[in-house]
Amino acid sequence: MKQTPETFHGPFARFLICLAALSLLSGCGPGSGQGLDENGNPIDGDPGGGDGGNGGASGNPNATLAWLQLNVFGGVCSQCHTGAGAPLGVNWESESDSCANVGRTSAEMPPLAVIESGNPEGSYVIWKVEGAGPNAEPIVGGQMPPSNGPLTAETIQNLRDWIADGTPGCQTQQSTGSVDSSATKFDLPVGGDPQVGSIYPMGSWAHVWNETLQLCATCHSLISSNPRCLTDLQCPPNGVVLSKDNYFGVVDGYTVAPFDPEGSNLWRRVTEEDPHERMPFGLAPLTQTQLNIIRNWIADGAPFCPQNDVCP
Repeated sequence: MKQTPETFHGPFARFLICLAALSLLSGCGPGSGQGLDENGNPIDGDPGGGDGGNGGASGNPNATLAWLQLNVFGGVCSQCHTGAGAPLGVNWESESDSCANVGRTSAEMPPLAVIESGNPEGSYVIWKVEGAGPNAEPIVGGQMPPSNGPLTAETIQNLRDWIADGTPGCQTQQSTGSVDSSATKFDLPVGGDPQVGSIYPMGSWAHVWNETLQLCATCHSLISSNPRCLTDLQCPPNGVVLSKDNYFGVVDGYTVAPFDPEGSNLWRRVTEEDPHERMPFGLAPLTQTQLNIIRNWIADGAPFCPQNDVCP
């Protein structure tokens, strides 16, 4: 009598079931774990592009130039920021265009860079996509992108991690370096800093303000829109007003002592090693170029205008 499936039992049946399961698993490879993260989940990072798909020190597989160009820079930002007429000259059309924004001084918020490699908090692009600075500092204009809603928290984290990882895929020459306060003068590039492109005469008060001190006015102002004011600090802190129109209030022999950087409280605060005392508070230290501008200006007597130059 022919045996029916219902009566097909015993060790041999269990063997056949296991054999079938093994044959199905063999189609998935030898189980090397390739394409999976440490938790066994698929890695969805784009393996293309010059920076690979494994991420950098953050371990974030989507913290890559290729992923960001596809999903953020090219996929979102370049809808407006493209070509020679890109708003404020910030172009995100291609990977090379996006890399050109690493180290580029922000036109809206100098002396911040659009992207400062290794420093998400000091990168103005992070301020713009989050709608404020790391300590609720106000941005200029509206949050980006202006339409279709803000970027997701996950997408912003991918951008943050890429910057923190050192912007892999982009060649950068940024350096903040340490400050040698014993030096009398620091060298500046001949003709000014090409990344800054200031329209003000080198060494003038307007140049120093535009390239270094403007950020300080988010707190050190009599009319500050910083939400932190009157919440967790008094504005202006210690009564110090840093504004473009307050030259004589800054060059007062104490905040800035002409010809004496070490005797100038401004210089001491921006070069302080303790991050709880260093200015700008809560942000990345000023870059070496910005420190050079301040020190050279004070050492030259903190002039309103350089000699033999006509200032606006």
